[in-house]
Amino acid sequence: MEVINWNEASNCLTNIQLFFTFTKTLTVLQRIQTIYLLLVSLIQLVGFIFLPQRLLYSGISVEVNQSYFLLISNLLLIVVPFWNIFQFRKRKLQFVLNRVLLLITFGTLFNQCIGYFNVDNNETHQLFVCVVTILTIIFISLANNAIKRDEDLIRSADRLR
Repeated sequence: MEVINWNEASNCLTNIQLFFTFTKTLTVLQRIQTIYLLLVSLIQLVGFIFLPQRLLYSGISVEVNQSYFLLISNLLLIVVPFWNIFQFRKRKLQFVLNRVLLLITFGTLFNQCIGYFNVDNNETHQLFVCVVTILTIIFISLANNAIKRDEDLIRSADRLR
């Protein structure tokens, strides 16, 4: 008679649960808005690391960590889109958070552009900061469009039932 080892059976069950959790995560990563939000996080992270000099509206060039406004807005634009990827079951929350991120991004772009026009000597790396911000706006808008399409698809499927 064979003795059942309950520890091995428990480990097997845990592995099966992990597999299904991993499979659900993979289906999340197949959505196009996931790619857009991941690109937003990566673009902002690269901009934060390689372009630390930003302009204030007065034309003064400062490091990102010297201004609370710039530091908080950049950290939000790095962390929130990545966190927003895993909120796939709450599409309305994703949509609202992306709109808030768009407002933050427009604020930083407005600050950067006013500072760029108030500075005496124009520096090309400050234009790269504007390009990073514009790319962020584009990808957040694309993610919002994809989330809206998903929501419309689910609503139409609910109507058919």
